[in-house]
Amino acid sequence: MRRPALALAALALAALAPALALARGPSTPTERRRAVETTRRLEQQPLAKSSNAERRWLLQWIVEIPDIHVQGCSGPLDALAQDQDGERYGRLLFVQSMFGMAAYQVEHPKEKDWVTIQTAGIESVLRAYRSLLRSEPNARWEELDALLVAAKAGQLEAVVEKTMEGCGEEHAPGPGDAI
Repeated sequence: MRRPALALAALALAALAPALALARGPSTPTERRRAVETTRRLEQQPLAKSSNAERRWLLQWIVEIPDIHVQGCSGPLDALAQDQDGERYGRLLFVQSMFGMAAYQVEHPKEKDWVTIQTAGIESVLRAYRSLLRSEPNARWEELDALLVAAKAGQLEAVVEKTMEGCGEEHAPGPGDAI
């Protein structure tokens, strides 16, 4: 599946989420372990031959399970989602935030703080971004470079809280909340 198609699949799966979540029970320990392992593998090898199939499985799993919730919010990754041509792998990196948030919730099931969960998603993106730049040095994003600087300075969580203000509030889903 090509990158634009992956983003469209993510949107379609998100739209079907309520119905799919009712169709099955909670995630299993085996699925949760696979989700974390797959997320970490995608962080290390975002362009591996198996990566598109792994992304499809993770997206479907996140949408179908009723016990782990990934909330998309407007914030520092918005530019990545707008990468229409995919030359810099923006959508691929954007969707990695969903995987990072889900993996974090598997590893920290009692954590409910939205800033911490969103930060975990962005940290996953940054790990994948560093790996991507090793093989694709022209895939640079100013937005991600700024987040790397913030992370190095220990300020990533503060940046997330400031730029995603209101994310944790209960509200009806908007167009940006589809994934």
